[in-house]
Amino acid sequence: VNSARGVNSARGSNNGDSRRNTKDTSKSSQRTSTSSSSSSASFASSSDENAPKVALPNSRLQMKRPSNASVSLFFRREPAVSRVWLFLQDPDSSNAAWYYANFSNYFITMTIIFTIWQAASEPPVSRFAEGVAQITIEGLMLLEFIIHWISSAQRLAFLKNAYNVLDLLAIVPLGFRIAYGIATPTVDENLAVHALLCCFVPVVRQLKLIRKFQKLQLLLHVLSTTFDALKLLLFLVCLIVLFFGCILYVLEPAQSNQSLSESIYLCTVTVTTVGTCDMAPVTWPGKILAGVLCLISVLFMAMPLSVLGNAMSNTWADRHRILLMTQTRRRLKNLGYTAEDMPKLFKKFDKDGNGDLEMEEFCDLVATMRVGIKPSEASELFMAFDSNGDGGISEMEFMKALFPLDYRRIYRRMSGMTFGA
Repeated sequence: VNSARGVNSARGSNNGDSRRNTKDTSKSSQRTSTSSSSSSASFASSSDENAPKVALPNSRLQMKRPSNASVSLFFRREPAVSRVWLFLQDPDSSNAAWYYANFSNYFITMTIIFTIWQAASEPPVSRFAEGVAQITIEGLMLLEFIIHWISSAQRLAFLKNAYNVLDLLAIVPLGFRIAYGIATPTVDENLAVHALLCCFVPVVRQLKLIRKFQKLQLLLHVLSTTFDALKLLLFLVCLIVLFFGCILYVLEPAQSNQSLSESIYLCTVTVTTVGTCDMAPVTWPGKILAGVLCLISVLFMAMPLSVLGNAMSNTWADRHRILLMTQTRRRLKNLGYTAEDMPKLFKKFDKDGNGDLEMEEFCDLVATMRVGIKPSEASELFMAFDSNGDGGISEMEFMKALFPLDYRRIYRRMSGMTFGA
């Protein structure tokens, strides 16, 4: 009996140990599965976020929301080089950048006036003092260009930028000043160097100021929208000038000593309504033909002027939206954001998962990206993106407004479709 009782007690203890081991094993497996499921969340896996989530036992995550950890990794702190680049590139990036940009504008303007004044018959300072001042000015420009070059993340794109090419041309005269002496040579000493230092320098410094005028984008926008129409009108003008020039060359007698090129020149100044030509037809058929050409030119030249005027009026009425979208696109590129980042970024801030960004979600996106846009400007930008006016921005509207060139390529690759096939 005692032995039987011992056997039963041993069996009971073994069963208790096995049950405790089973509980410990289940708890450890539950902890392992929970940790593995939490660690599998990643910013790149947008498909996992769109999939329905299964509520775990004792889990308070009952609704879909973006991971703060992944968002903070995406918007990681920019290095010091990027801050230097923004300081030189974007006046609105900080107060110091704004003051520096305005001081640079007035400084360059004063150097232009000084260079032109020094080329007068009675210069205000000696040639040697003027040379020392110009070397100091161009040395500061060289220092700025080197810092700008070092802080640039993409060196090839930096050299392709027209503004940076103008900055490089502005420091080219420094080499001539060092090679031919500090004092600026006169016309008798060296005509080519004198013309370079007195004529080329103020022009290229004036071109440096183009970077500061953001509204120049409006003129470029007008030219890009009317370029096809202007090409057609320019072709018709050339056709009219060539046609009437050949007829006028045939009608005019040989005694007038008027060649074909001179006849075309006469028709050109007539069509453009300039009239600064010392030639005139001498025969009655030639005079009648010139009168007909004057009437045609008055009617024809009204078309390109009306096209440009209408395009400029529409662009100026929509100037806030154009400038804001251009500024936003430029700042995104300066901060290193590309078109491939935008779809993932859009899905990250679509908190309710309805496929659209409402006003509050869009303002959170703009504030998190730190592109220097004020809340009032963010509201205007939201209205500019919302093309159909439904109160929400879809992913395709967002991409088409910010990156129109990459819009078709990205969505064709994602959908597997071939446009225009």
